[in-house]
Amino acid sequence: MPATRQQRTRAGRPLKPLITREAAVTAAMAVIDRDGLEALSVQSVARAMKVSAPSLYYHFKDKDELLQLVARELLRQIGKSTSPEASWEERMIGLSVATLRVILEHANAAPLMLRFFPRSLMLSAYENSLVDTPYPVEHQMVVVEAIEKLTYGTALFAAAAETYHLPAMPAFDADRYPRLAKALQAGPQDQLAMFEESLRALLDGFKARYSAQ
Repeated sequence: MPATRQQRTRAGRPLKPLITREAAVTAAMAVIDRDGLEALSVQSVARAMKVSAPSLYYHFKDKDELLQLVARELLRQIGKSTSPEASWEERMIGLSVATLRVILEHANAAPLMLRFFPRSLMLSAYENSLVDTPYPVEHQMVVVEAIEKLTYGTALFAAAAETYHLPAMPAFDADRYPRLAKALQAGPQDQLAMFEESLRALLDGFKARYSAQ
């Protein structure tokens, strides 16, 4: 028997499974990125993987389970960029900026972060972030909630603009709105830089209000 065939089969079966949950999630993300969330179906993922749709149902009970795993994969990608050696503030900023970056890279999938927001998977992350949070315990959840809402609110608004090909700020008459035009021109021009500056301003406010050391 030729070696190439030996590598592929044993007793008529592939040595490596044709379908894994990880491969299906990767294929699903590719379909969503290319064609949009509405285009995703078990059939479209099966076509992308060159397998039959019924064989995918062996690994996923329904489309919602697949979508939930896509949301978890986005969260996993976000967590890859965190640095445990950084200070608490820099970790929070790095995690938030990574969230915005990953969601913008997969803008069509952004609604999944609302529908399947995997907070149960984030409990350990919350716990770890509170180990060295420089605020009194009675204020810690206010800080966590504020950072989280600013991050996901910014990311989802930006992703919607990306998905529907809309500018972050519509075109307007600078003579009619001169202060707005001047503020936009003077502020950060890069979206990520604008977001990071917003985060730092928020954290400076917490320091002032709660006298963090």
